[in-house]
Amino acid sequence: MKSVFLAALFSALALSSGVAQAKRPIPATNAEQLTYFLGNEGAYKDYMLQCSGCHRFDGQGAENRGIPSFVNSIGLFSRLPEGRAYMIRVPGASQSQINNDELALVLNWIVAKYSPEEYESGSYRPFTAAEVGASRPYRFDDVAFERRKLETLLEEKGLQPSSYLYGLAGRE
Repeated sequence: MKSVFLAALFSALALSSGVAQAKRPIPATNAEQLTYFLGNEGAYKDYMLQCSGCHRFDGQGAENRGIPSFVNSIGLFSRLPEGRAYMIRVPGASQSQINNDELALVLNWIVAKYSPEEYESGSYRPFTAAEVGASRPYRFDDVAFERRKLETLLEEKGLQPSSYLYGLAGRE
């Protein structure tokens, strides 16, 4: 099953390596993309309807409830292929009622809003509907376990994502 998922993911990444989605062409430069995604009203509204219930309108999450902050953190995951798949596959994203194109826009909006340094670095690669569609059907058995694996990979690169205390919140 894992090899099928990885094959589908890498196929989607190869197909989505361009900078345009089928329905909405994306600007070519990261600076233009930042402006484009931040100005996308549909992505903002979808975030408010699909994500802000847990991650709040300001992206701060709720640490006391085990919900991580997006601020200066979520973009770190987009640097790793496994992190990109994670962002797509977390239950709130993968099980949302929006289509793949809309989810790709929301993910790009989230990174633009809460981790703009990813765009400013000039190396950010926007999510596409094809990439979302390739990863989205594969549910996690244990989201917390997957998150901890990614935290380890990021920490090995000297990167520190926000705290993720799901299942640990309120425990000493």
